[in-house]
Amino acid sequence: MFISLRVLLVLLCISLIPGCYEDVAEITLNPDGSGTIKHKLILSERLVVATSDDPGRRNIPPATKEKVLEEIGSAIDIISIKQTDLRDGKRIIEFEGTFNTPEQLFLSDFCRDTLKLRLAPAGEDKAAIYCDMGKSGAGGMNLTRMYGAAKGLYIKRMVHLPTEIEKTNGYYDKVSNMVSWDTDLRDKHGLAKTKVFVEGPDQGKGYVVFDASTLKFALPLKVLASQQKTAEEENFQKQPTGLTAKVAWISVQRATKADGTDMPDKSYTEIGVELSWNEGFHPVRCEEPILLTLLDYNDNDLITGQEQPFMQLKISSRHQKKKELRLRAKVPSQNSRKLRNLEGYVKVVSDVATEVVILEDIKSLIGKDSTGNPTLDKLNFKVAGIRGHSLTIKIDGGDNTIVSLAIIKDDGSRIKKIGSFGGGNEYSYDFKEDISGLTKCELEVVVSKKIEKVPFGLEEMLLP
Repeated sequence: MFISLRVLLVLLCISLIPGCYEDVAEITLNPDGSGTIKHKLILSERLVVATSDDPGRRNIPPATKEKVLEEIGSAIDIISIKQTDLRDGKRIIEFEGTFNTPEQLFLSDFCRDTLKLRLAPAGEDKAAIYCDMGKSGAGGMNLTRMYGAAKGLYIKRMVHLPTEIEKTNGYYDKVSNMVSWDTDLRDKHGLAKTKVFVEGPDQGKGYVVFDASTLKFALPLKVLASQQKTAEEENFQKQPTGLTAKVAWISVQRATKADGTDMPDKSYTEIGVELSWNEGFHPVRCEEPILLTLLDYNDNDLITGQEQPFMQLKISSRHQKKKELRLRAKVPSQNSRKLRNLEGYVKVVSDVATEVVILEDIKSLIGKDSTGNPTLDKLNFKVAGIRGHSLTIKIDGGDNTIVSLAIIKDDGSRIKKIGSFGGGNEYSYDFKEDISGLTKCELEVVVSKKIEKVPFGLEEMLLP
């Protein structure tokens, strides 16, 4: 059984309590690619409390309207947003917005990671929207057992389409030309319907194919080389980056049964993507490539349903001028000799702005919610503990936010860290000497960063 990684982590993070989380989104797509969205979140009292205790924690849904707006980013233009706290402790967050182009919404992180929707070509004069819940093994827990632990979970996506629908595996309302998919663990009826969807041949991947001949925008959607500015431009370097990405190679690993049919779980297409940049420029980090569109010549969609990359890849050597990355897709049909409409991008942190902060008495901050320093408080920095040679902290972005960290002795000399380990927003740092008797700490932290989406693509390519 497969279920959304985000949904699974929601369940694990809030101890699988009943009535924990409802998430309903309704999107209207117009022929010119513009549209509207209405979105409603209902969070249990326990989830609200859990996120207020650690608001920077990843992989759980936003629990305040401020966090919702942060997650949306520039994906939509907000018309209204409202947060309502009920007497029983539940919280309702509702918002409405618009988007002017299909790229604004469908190429955004918000659409990919939260809405789990993707717009792509589906053959000549055909388009498709995929409601891709992603593939993530639920640790051996089947859906019936998960229902016993997580009764009350409800996720729904509704899409109003601009043209005639050809086929879908979702619920189709002809009157409004709307298709919807849901994961419903509120009662036994919802459980039965959800089991059919996520344990059937489509494995929880919703789709709708519709007429694209009258659309006033082109497919596939293409990412333009752009920058996501999170601070003033003067905080960053001005030199041209020369960042480019290209498809370097492609291979198909096909496992077959004795009768010659494919074994999908052991077969895949692998694509090498070369990221390169100007000499003298040094990008900070990059993520694994994101594949937006890929078809074989029988118009089969080859996207696997990738999850949000959790690990960013540091580019350690300043002498590097390129880095090879890899991604995987489904295998094409056996009679297909070409692939086409390959579009994707690599997200690169091309520069960061930092600030040095000195804490005079770090031991007094253990367990406290505030350091008294505005920069660190904005990053939800907390000292979790000091023991022997080790310091444990929490900070938004985890280790990627810490540029340097040193404990300072009474004589002013520094004890530098020799290693770190952890995950998410919590990390422990090891030092050469015992630091339990020292109090002064110096940190250099990332306060803003420049992010570039570097596109790559090919209209068609021969298979090896």
